[in-house]
Amino acid sequence: MIDYQPFLLKIAAILRDSQNPDQKEDANDTFQKEKHLGEILIESGDISKDQLEQALEEQDRKKKLGEILIEKRITTAEKINHALKVQSIIGKPSSETVKVDTQKLDNLVNLVGELVIANALISETLGNGSNKNLSHLNKIVKDIQDQVMCMRMVPLKPTFQKMVRLVRDVSAKVGKKVRLEISGEDTELDKTVIEEIGDPLVHIIRNSIDHGIEHQEERVVKGKSIEGIVRLNAFHKGGNIIIEIEDDGKGLCKDTLLKKAVEKRLINEGASLSDQQIYNLIFAAGFSTAEKVTDVSGRGVGMDVVKKNVERLRGKVELSTVEGKGTKFSIKLPLTLAIIDGMIVQVGTEKYIVPMLSIEESIRPKQEDVSTIQQRGELINVRGNLLPMVRLHNLYNVQPKRINPWEALILIVEGEGQRCGILVDDLLGQQQIVIKSLGEQFQNIRGISGSAILGDGHVSLIIDVGGIMSMALN
Repeated sequence: MIDYQPFLLKIAAILRDSQNPDQKEDANDTFQKEKHLGEILIESGDISKDQLEQALEEQDRKKKLGEILIEKRITTAEKINHALKVQSIIGKPSSETVKVDTQKLDNLVNLVGELVIANALISETLGNGSNKNLSHLNKIVKDIQDQVMCMRMVPLKPTFQKMVRLVRDVSAKVGKKVRLEISGEDTELDKTVIEEIGDPLVHIIRNSIDHGIEHQEERVVKGKSIEGIVRLNAFHKGGNIIIEIEDDGKGLCKDTLLKKAVEKRLINEGASLSDQQIYNLIFAAGFSTAEKVTDVSGRGVGMDVVKKNVERLRGKVELSTVEGKGTKFSIKLPLTLAIIDGMIVQVGTEKYIVPMLSIEESIRPKQEDVSTIQQRGELINVRGNLLPMVRLHNLYNVQPKRINPWEALILIVEGEGQRCGILVDDLLGQQQIVIKSLGEQFQNIRGISGSAILGDGHVSLIIDVGGIMSMALN
């Protein structure tokens, strides 16, 4: 039987420490002092101190200060109404907050993770939903987990607001008129993720202004407004956060991309690539379409860094473009780095976890869809597209239950800008996974990003899809 008491005592200690009186804000600070109408008008520069004193001398019980100021044409009714609105807001209490050290918050997240694992073990042992008490316990643990995760969430607004100055400075430097439109800035994301996402946003916005938005003369010829637009938007979708950066510029030209890729020897001349594969060439290291190096771009660094940084956060970046109309980058990020949605797969007697973010679909191929080509290995035909097939049991030296792909299952996954099929015996189901570190000795193992303890107590490795593809294909 698992004892919850150690977890609960540690959680209680952290919560008690977080409410240290020394860290608590002064209660008086949560209330803004009330201000008189005259003070507000002076601070806003609408009237002078002398004008206020003169009006106060003439004020009687029948007439209000605002009426006197309007009659004497010292200020307007519109400004008086605005000052009254400000006055109604001032004096209301703001929400009381407690400052908590982030290390204590991290400890709390880890302990709640342990609590979730312990709860899963108990549920597995006693049987899910076997009694009302267990169901109630599951709900409480889930609520605690959700609340603790919310404590690490902060809005994107400060990060988005920094981009306003970036757009102003970069557009002035390249001699273009660009307006930034922001929406979804109140969307919340894990503090750690927000700290890391700033640089990728900077790279993409700089590229949008320098490469995407045309100069004013060119925009006029194309029938566009003189002012270019960059839109920055964030929203929730399917348990993830989507950040979109879109411009109304010239879009990407496939011929230009292919020409540059051949010059850089990234692809062979005459190579057969889909439109999306051509567009994804901009994420290759050292790739740039700039004709000359400037302070803003052309050095061949940026978009590859964006992709690596986003994938390090267990996210993915995609782009869509229409030549002559503009380009849109979509960054898909998990709400938190502590928990992922994972698909539990079985290979032989072992269980592995594949992040749902990387999975496109699962299939059982026909025998005629599987082929072997010299120097390219095993390939699988998925609706006319030939994808490399990775045998997980070969990589990890595990004896599988099924050798033939048409008797097993194949997960179609995407990572590192490529797609492939991963051969597994069975899919055991989708589950929220609390990520556990493998420790310093094992943190740099290719193809593995962490571990997790499943509900049956089994320790499973979390697959790094990009690393697996790199190992198998190279």
